[in-house]
Amino acid sequence: MISLVNIHLSLGGRPILQGVDLNIQPGECVAVVGPNGCGKSTLLRVMAGIEKPESGIINRPNRLTLGYLPQEANLQTDRSLLEELLEAFIEVQEALAEMRTLEVVLAETEADSETHDRAMQRYSECSHIVEHMQGYSLEAQAQRVAGGLGFRESDMNRPCREFSGGWQMRILLAKLLLRKPDVLLLDEPTNHLDLESTLWLEKWIAQCDRTVVLVSHERATMDRLAKRIVCLEQGKAEVYPGEYSKYLRLSQEKRDARWAAYERQKEEIEAMEAFIRRFRYNASKAALVQSRIKQLEKVERLTPPFHPTAIHFKFPAAPPCESEVLRVENLGHAYGNHQVFSGLQFTVHRGEKIGLVGVNGAGKSTLLRILSGTEVPAQGAYTLGHKVSRAYFAQYDTSTLQSDETLLQAIEAAAPVGQVARSRDLLGAFLFMGDDVNKPLRALSGGERTRFRLARMLFSPANLLLLDEPTNHLDVTSRATVEEALKQYTGSVIVVSHDRVFMDQVTDKIIEIDQGGLRIYPGKYSEYLAYKEKLLNEEGMTPEKTRKTPTSTGSDGRLLVKSNLSETLSTKEARMQERNERKALERDRKRIGRRVEDVEQRIHTTENRITEIDSLIGSPQVASDYTRLAPLIKEREQLDEQLHQLLEEWEGLHLELENKV
Repeated sequence: MISLVNIHLSLGGRPILQGVDLNIQPGECVAVVGPNGCGKSTLLRVMAGIEKPESGIINRPNRLTLGYLPQEANLQTDRSLLEELLEAFIEVQEALAEMRTLEVVLAETEADSETHDRAMQRYSECSHIVEHMQGYSLEAQAQRVAGGLGFRESDMNRPCREFSGGWQMRILLAKLLLRKPDVLLLDEPTNHLDLESTLWLEKWIAQCDRTVVLVSHERATMDRLAKRIVCLEQGKAEVYPGEYSKYLRLSQEKRDARWAAYERQKEEIEAMEAFIRRFRYNASKAALVQSRIKQLEKVERLTPPFHPTAIHFKFPAAPPCESEVLRVENLGHAYGNHQVFSGLQFTVHRGEKIGLVGVNGAGKSTLLRILSGTEVPAQGAYTLGHKVSRAYFAQYDTSTLQSDETLLQAIEAAAPVGQVARSRDLLGAFLFMGDDVNKPLRALSGGERTRFRLARMLFSPANLLLLDEPTNHLDVTSRATVEEALKQYTGSVIVVSHDRVFMDQVTDKIIEIDQGGLRIYPGKYSEYLAYKEKLLNEEGMTPEKTRKTPTSTGSDGRLLVKSNLSETLSTKEARMQERNERKALERDRKRIGRRVEDVEQRIHTTENRITEIDSLIGSPQVASDYTRLAPLIKEREQLDEQLHQLLEEWEGLHLELENKV
């Protein structure tokens, strides 16, 4: 269908594509992967005809239709969302208009005239176009696709310029899907989608019977959709059959084999060169030396295999703090008349790693800003535990990254006293080498901004990390480094991310914000995802309908969902029974939860008193005064026994709580 032969292209004097050969077959889905800056987006633009290669051949059928989705959008138009989406059907609309004109001609001409025959033939051609594109239901199609990508009915009459950049990207994607071109060229299509919209898009692509070329860092999406993986490295394209997981294994095996061959050849060359140096001036060995020299001249020397460069770091050890890191009570926030959320209540304990999820606009970033202290809530409050220190990674941080200050100056300014000397090493760990450290902050790319802000966090040890899309713009290899760093981190984490593999690796509890309320899902992100997919499949719901579905919540606005969800009951009575059982279960969990909190408070009080007594017993004044020392020792023994009983009670309550999941 599309064939690229020996494509070469340079941008700004830097070679990007250096002899790329690639064949795209009809109906297949191909994922293009590679490190940041390798030319993935450039390759898509070449295939779309937007970029012209310096040399090489592009073969594609004349009547082939292409649809290209860029990474950024700027829709400064007063057209409504519906009007913009209907622009995707321009050919159909023209055919419908022509049919109306032809109907007048047919009515006014004789049935056996030449004019009537020509009009009838053209009318038939236009009718075929309309029927093929389901032209009599254009608005219904537009609303269905818009709903699938997360737009609400009330959005359909809003001007496009009012939508944010992420939502404008969805508008472009919706128009592309409505056009149904022969080939879809999608550059990071899931970057601005929430979970429901991503699942909807994956299902649409899987069923669309179109050729799809996809650039993505979303590993789960590539595993679900891609039949072949195209890896761009050092300007060349290598093709791997199968899904992304298989590509990872095969590419590593190939890289290992190349390293082995390179090292083997290197040893052989070094041995021949050593022989030549040793016997160059030995007459009896002259023939052998000449033979080795000729051998060396004929050797086609292998280059060191390319290895994707990734950031490498670990988060500093979390400073000690009490077991309850954060308590949120009746928290609410609004912007003008728009209530984002209300009545949020939850507790974060030491070492918990929580994934914060919800549709775009649910308030995830707002909640993190409030918990980080950068925004004040409209209602309610939150309390940080004793000795808890926060570190916040914002999804958008333009305010601190628009200056002429250099990377090195900025990182040195963030360094604590005595650690300025580590600045260059820290930047190097995040791939800022040599003159890169003198780049002004305003000149950084998206990936560089992410890396710099992660680096800056490492100078401030914290026991609570608040992370809003920390892997945005990072390639797969660097994302894996962030995953490993968070898995090894000993503190508490609340993270927002649209990368499902990343979330499944680093979280052990999911909190979902939905329709202004809150649900807690114990367990891994994959369990939460399985539940959401099951809901969509069983109910046949679009994300638009899912967002409107009323949910049962407790008095505090929360719903605790089982990790291993049972099969959804089919009858109305069974569903009612299941809801009642969940409510009863939730009441039991709240009762046990209150007892747990009471016991934890008593444990905390007891431990504090033991610490005070130990301090008194250790002081010289008390240690030498038996009348003061004896009662303290007796109280210490009693407190030890109380603490032992409290810890047993706490453990029993947690076992009881786990049995209620």
